[in-house]
Amino acid sequence: MTVRDLESMGVVMKFATFGRIAVTALLIAAPLGVASAADMAVKAPKAPPPPPFDWNGFYIGAYAGAGWMDQANTTDPCLITALAACLAAGSGTYNGVQTTAYDMRSSFVGGGTVGANWQPTPFTLIGIENNYGYLNLKGSITQNPPPIGNGDTTAFAKVGNWYDALTVRLGAVDGHAMFYVKGGGAAVREQTGVVDNVGPTTINTTSTKTVTGWAAGGGVEYGIDTHWSVKAEYLLLGIQRNTQACAQVGGFPAGTIDCTTTHVPGIQTITLGLNYRFH
Repeated sequence: MTVRDLESMGVVMKFATFGRIAVTALLIAAPLGVASAADMAVKAPKAPPPPPFDWNGFYIGAYAGAGWMDQANTTDPCLITALAACLAAGSGTYNGVQTTAYDMRSSFVGGGTVGANWQPTPFTLIGIENNYGYLNLKGSITQNPPPIGNGDTTAFAKVGNWYDALTVRLGAVDGHAMFYVKGGGAAVREQTGVVDNVGPTTINTTSTKTVTGWAAGGGVEYGIDTHWSVKAEYLLLGIQRNTQACAQVGGFPAGTIDCTTTHVPGIQTITLGLNYRFH
């Protein structure tokens, strides 16, 4: 056998060895590639984001808090025939004193809520809401204390025991949180007047009326879950007005009619509430 033949046999053996190594590597890598592909095939896709919190629907609720108002004022009783002059002068003909101002005591506020929400986008809300509740704001003052008089004439005002506010809500929604403003109309029971039961002349110009006005405010509400939410709210009832009350005066001269005018300011309330939404 020649040298050339030996060299040829060496080349063939090298190629045979390389071939065996290549086949072995292929056999090892193929199952790994198949396994890796299998792993990729069974990986679950990413979960979709959760749906936005749903504020839609009708709801009922309850609330409680506090209410207060600035000073009220009442005029001294004035003969109805001289009423315009009394109002212009700010004094009356009964005691001859100026209009008297007095503090109104704050009150507990509480009641129930009925409403409905519509959420046109995940970030906006439009709704209507009615709050019907209890409050009892009252104050009084002696109009003719000594040495002006004998202290027998008392002016007073009472707001309550009920009120009603029907409003539209506009909200900005951020998931479970909703910030809103509201506005609409309000009605409240009001009693005002002047009482003097000390003879020889008596007068009682007490008048009880339902007065109306506007309502405006705002707050924040947080959705605990699908149905329940809590809220904190400020509401102003703008019932500012002058209420006139007239009465026939006893004694002499008989048949005399005196009138008083009471100005009651707006009512401010802060409340916490709990609502239940129907879906």
